[in-house]
Amino acid sequence: MSGPLPRVKEPHLAGRWYPGEPATLGRLLDELLTAGGPARPGTVAIVVPHAALEYSGPVAARGFAAARMPWRRAIVLAPSHYASFRGAVALPMAGYRTPIGTVPIDEDAVRALGKTGLVRSNPAVFMREHALEVELPLWQTIAPERPIIPLLVGSFEPGDAAALAAVLRPLHEPDTLLVVSSDLVHYGRRFDYLPVPATDAARVAAAIRRLDDGALDHIVARDADGFVRWVDETGATICGRNPIETCLRMLDDGVRGTTLGYATSLDVTGDHEHTVSYAAVAFARADR
Repeated sequence: MSGPLPRVKEPHLAGRWYPGEPATLGRLLDELLTAGGPARPGTVAIVVPHAALEYSGPVAARGFAAARMPWRRAIVLAPSHYASFRGAVALPMAGYRTPIGTVPIDEDAVRALGKTGLVRSNPAVFMREHALEVELPLWQTIAPERPIIPLLVGSFEPGDAAALAAVLRPLHEPDTLLVVSSDLVHYGRRFDYLPVPATDAARVAAAIRRLDDGALDHIVARDADGFVRWVDETGATICGRNPIETCLRMLDDGVRGTTLGYATSLDVTGDHEHTVSYAAVAFARADR
């Protein structure tokens, strides 16, 4: 007979995707956030990438630096890379540990979401997932000991994004930050996406930037329908397309989006045959 579920999710990326030694990680996070720029008053949501910190950390830090203000909690929407399911799944635990401490989980909110019938609880789908864990050290640094509502998003049928947005909107209170975890275009044979031949770095980088700029135009405009059409028409391999769509359907007309940073793994590796791009977007109240 199996025992009770653990109350705290242990990290599985520490020492690989980010430093596992607390002091080293703490220094890196401080450096990234200091370089990330000033806080943006009125910020209510951010879209940030989720690769290893050496690749996307500087871009992700721009989003978290913009949101560096007092928070009670965060809703974290991340895509599921390893488990297939429809809709959204929550992590039914008390916390998620990283080398610099344990992030509390808002268990009351998780239970409330479970009663809606749209969000299930399933710890198994979180065991290998990276898209949520890599955001946590940055969140811990800007909001120490503040809880999260951790959600992984799977596939959608028509209307699912709007339904999930309606369920989450009451939880997105003025003291609750919405964190959307997503990389942008994944280019190369490994990702089965070659919109242009991999002839040279400049051509690949330009093609990817055009695709990403098209997506970002719709994202910052909070144009959910346009974003979905763009991804469908171009085939753009944006892993967090469903979390992004949910976010865009949650935000109201008083919110304005701004792109804060952009980079690609090509900038780090020089490998133009396989590359992933990253952007940070902040959404803030237009009157702030």
